[in-house]
Amino acid sequence: MNGKFSRSILAALLALTVIAGTSGLAAAAGTATIEANPSTPDRSATHTVTQTVGSNVASASWTGYKITYPDGSADVSNVTMADVETIGIDRGNDDAGKTVDVSVSDDLDGVSASNNGGTLTLNLGGSYSLNESDQVVVSFGNATNPGSVGDYNVSTDINPQSSGGEASATLSITKKDVTTTTTSTTETTTTQQSTTTSSGSTTTTTETTSGGSPGFGAGLALVALAGAALVAARQH
Repeated sequence: MNGKFSRSILAALLALTVIAGTSGLAAAAGTATIEANPSTPDRSATHTVTQTVGSNVASASWTGYKITYPDGSADVSNVTMADVETIGIDRGNDDAGKTVDVSVSDDLDGVSASNNGGTLTLNLGGSYSLNESDQVVVSFGNATNPGSVGDYNVSTDINPQSSGGEASATLSITKKDVTTTTTSTTETTTTQQSTTTSSGSTTTTTETTSGGSPGFGAGLALVALAGAALVAARQH
């Protein structure tokens, strides 16, 4: 009986150890998100990446950031330093979207692409430190979205030179743009009026109007008729 009880306690302790270890890894790695705007396939877009700072990189200087897309998906080979719209730190991760408390754009040393345009690395001078539960925010334009609709598992890494700040995020590419074509119809009206004078000659007046404004052509026709009648009266 005591042996069974001891084995039960041991099993429970092992389970708690596994759970605690898994939770510790999650905290160490942090969590990340990525969003493309626009999110349609094969379009030039702005990608915004956020990642919470885990314990592995807490209290360290921020020296770089790396984003890796699956093979054959997004292409960041054309991204340069000029395309980096936001790079900074949201202290305590209490702001939404691209909002940061500390911009580190003045510390950005360089931007480079590798792996046939599948990996983007941003190098920083290390002038700013990171605290656990902060959020780093990186937003850059001139990225080309994957060519097909779907979800893509993107890897991110804070301070890739020393590692320990890895996380993953899902890039969602939605359906293609819908193009709407509007066709307008133009109506043409022709008015013809014949007037016979006292000398036996016939005068024919023709008026052609185009457009979608009803009544405009009829008004011109009335003017033409009045003119013809005036000519006839003078000849008479």
